[in-house]
Parts: sequence; C-alpha cells; structure tokens
Amino acid sequence: MCLAIPGKVKKIDGQSAYFDFQGHEYCSDVSLVGSLKVGDWILIHDGRALSKISEKEAKENLDFIKEHEAHAHSH
Repeated sequence: MCLAIPGKVKKIDGQSAYFDFQGHEYCSDVSLVGSLKVGDWILIHDGRALSKISEKEAKENLDFIKEHEAHAHSH
C-alpha cells in the first residue's frame, strides 16, 4: 500500500519545504504545489508534495494513520 502523509509546513527554502509529521521534521520537494507559506498543510508521497490540503483534511488523514498504526500494533 502506498501512503501519502500530511505535513504542516515549518520552513520554505526555494523548491524545498520542511514539514512536521508526528513530531519529526522532514524535507520535501514542493515544486509541484505552487505557492506555499509557513503553516500550510501539504500531502507528501515519496519525498514530494503532491498538493496543498486543508487543515481539516490533514487532521482526518492523521486520525486515519493513527487508527491504522494502532490496529497494526495490536496484531
């Protein structure tokens, strides 16, 4: 299963953005997304931001990921 994760943009450096995911900072290529600002939410897959998403959508995705992680660890 391929998974895209939501991340909140913390810093932008040219075509790269540093984002937070579950308390860890990562870097992503954001050249496909267009204009971004610190605080925006992005959807990332394989090191590339695919799109900008709403905070509501990001929270729903994070909840989904947490539920599936908990389920995976219980088996």
